[in-house]
Amino acid sequence: MLTLEEAVPATDYLRSQTEVQHTHLGGLLTLVVGAACSYAFPSKASIPWFLFLLLLLVLGPLVLPRLLPTGNLLTYRIAILAYPIEGLLIGFIAFMEIWKVLPLDIPGLPTINAVLPWFSVLFPAFYYVQQFPNWQRQLQRQSLHAEQLAKPAPIDHVMQIEELLVPALSHSPTFEEPWAEFTTVPATLKNWKLYLQLDAEYHGVWRVSFNGPWALVAFVDGTRVEVVKRGELKIVADDPQPGRRKALCLLRWNKNLFEGRITHDNFLKIHAWNASKGDAAERRPPTKSPEEGHPEDSPESFEVLPLGDEDEG
Repeated sequence: MLTLEEAVPATDYLRSQTEVQHTHLGGLLTLVVGAACSYAFPSKASIPWFLFLLLLLVLGPLVLPRLLPTGNLLTYRIAILAYPIEGLLIGFIAFMEIWKVLPLDIPGLPTINAVLPWFSVLFPAFYYVQQFPNWQRQLQRQSLHAEQLAKPAPIDHVMQIEELLVPALSHSPTFEEPWAEFTTVPATLKNWKLYLQLDAEYHGVWRVSFNGPWALVAFVDGTRVEVVKRGELKIVADDPQPGRRKALCLLRWNKNLFEGRITHDNFLKIHAWNASKGDAAERRPPTKSPEEGHPEDSPESFEVLPLGDEDEG
């Protein structure tokens, strides 16, 4: 088993590698094709044409990444440069498509045909604002990724980190398995507006893979992986009781702080790992309810926050 000092550089290298590999140019290629089609094809608007263009712009970024080669540092840098280009392409497509519905003959609004094309600038403006935090993060981390990939950690250390991480990412953990999961800011009717905020963080399912005195926390697609020392995965939950699908929680590890949701079983796994001593194998969380007085369920090492009483999926 790797020591904490050995695991940190290997995990840092793996994090840079996975983040670089997940970059692709599917969005840029889709917009280039969309702009070319918008310029070259129908001069008048029609429902079939708009449906074709909409499907192209929606499905392109979903399908192309599966067909393109794995990303590297070059594609990562091109993706940074693509940010302003993509906004311009979005504006061009909007401008061309607005002209295809003109002229509009609306009684009482004779100047609408002169004003309407200017609305095309709203599309790239929204894109620039919404994508700016993620682009800024990529720009800031470019030199770090280049530095870490230029000086790789020992390959056997990286392979051990991957071997520990892969099982936790392969399927949803069960109560008996030695890893846990939680979600950060899930899309619910109560907090969907959080997705509209300028936020470069990933939101969704995260996995925790325990390994004695340290653990790996990673996004479900394998990116953002970090080593967390025992006791430094802080979690406070609102009444994590059996029978509830998920409980409100706040999670902090390293420099991260998230609002999230967690099931009772996964809460007990993380709490048991934080409370365990030494480098021995992790204790299994208790199979009985907290009402039976197990020490792992003692509230001494965590704080129950008055976050309300909601039961979300």
